[in-house]
Parts: sequence; C-alpha cells; structure tokens
Amino acid sequence: MVEKKEVIEGWPLETGDYAVGDAECPVAVVTLGSKMNEEMVDLGAAIAGPLHTENLGIEKLVTNIISNPNLRYLIICGSEVQGHITGKTVEALYENGIDSETKSIIGSPGAIPFVENLPIEAVERFQQQMSIISMIDNENPDDISEKIQQCIKDDPGAFEEDAMIVQLNEKEEQESEDEDENIISGESSTINESSVYLLEIETRIRLIQSEIKEIGSLEKFTNAYYAGKIEGIVIGFIFTLIVIIMIFWSLKV
Repeated sequence: MVEKKEVIEGWPLETGDYAVGDAECPVAVVTLGSKMNEEMVDLGAAIAGPLHTENLGIEKLVTNIISNPNLRYLIICGSEVQGHITGKTVEALYENGIDSETKSIIGSPGAIPFVENLPIEAVERFQQQMSIISMIDNENPDDISEKIQQCIKDDPGAFEEDAMIVQLNEKEEQESEDEDENIISGESSTINESSVYLLEIETRIRLIQSEIKEIGSLEKFTNAYYAGKIEGIVIGFIFTLIVIIMIFWSLKV
C-alpha cells in the first residue's frame, strides 16, 4: 500500500468553483471551459473544477495542488477556453515555468499569462510533484474515467515533501500596501506595469499574426482549388470536343 500524508486542515485553501472528493486520491481534474465537477469526483478524482483564466485561476490551481502532497496527477480535459487558452497555458507552466522578473508563463498562448502572486518555488514544486495528462477538448466521461482509474492504479504515493502553503490573499493585500507606500513616498511602479503591458501587447500581436497566417493558408488553398477546378473544366471541354470531332469524322467516312 502506498504512503499517504495527512491532509492539512481547511484544504482546499483557495475558494473556487470545484467539487472535492477523497483528498488522499492522487488525481486532480481541471475541466477548463466545461462544467463536470461532480461527475469527475464521482469517477474518483480528489478535486475537479473548471479553469477560465490564465492568471488568477492558475494561481489558485497551483496553490490548491501543492498544499496537498497526495495529489500526483493532473488531468486537463474539457473544452479549451478561447482567448485565455487555459489548458495549453497549464501545460506551458508545467513544461517551461515562469519568467523570474515578469512572472509570465513561458510559452503560453494565452492573452495575459501572468502569475504575479506565485513564487518561483511554488511553480517548481508544482512541476516536481505532478504529472500532466492532456485530454484537452475531450468531454467523454468514459475516456476520462479510464485515465482517472489508471492514475489511481499507478499512484506513486504522496510527494516526499510536506504541503507547501501559498497565501495568495495575503500577498495581494501586501502588494496593495506596498503600492500605497510607493504613492506616499513618491516612488513609482510604472516600470513594472509597463513591462506587463508590453508583454500583453506582444502576446496579442503573436495571436493576430497566427490568425493572419491561418487566413493566408486558407486563401492559398481556395485559390489553388478554384484554379484546379477551372483547369479541369477546360481539359474536360477539350476532351469532349475531340471525341465529338472523332465521332463526326467516323460517320462522314
């Protein structure tokens, strides 16, 4: 029997739209834009809920996961959230981590992928503790149930380190107090804010460029399709004309 650790009082620490099952189960399920909370818990998940934002939502997700060492697998399923692209952003966080200065999730396709309230240590703990199972855009309960049961079967036991506690609300309050102090002392946080805005603009530009490329590819395909269609009509007409001439010639002879 695998080793488990006692779940801390008050877990999950962060509030949200989720359902909670057996807290010692190794599986957490994030359903992205789909609403399947209770269904996933009934299938055996320790916690399950949607994920609509690629910033605060991911901060809460990571906080609730690393505060329970018994969680070892994260299944990402349900319909992807357009614009925010939360599923791919979680995968980017797991694979690449965050920029130490801007706190942006490296490689995220989301519009505003900043986790300003998460320390790098929390992200590293998330990467070490969890294994990701990607089932983005899959809402089939049978498929998801099969993955949940497989994860439970392969449970390696609780993560070796104890629960890591990240107080998001306290951090937000402290940041607010720091901003007030900056205003009183005449200091400015404009540089940091500008960096965030610039990164947001760059992300949106990348999304626009990607859409333009897709439109260009579609236009090329359409042009090629119609060109081929016209060419086929011309060839067919010539072939038909030749057949008619041959028939007429044979009758004349």
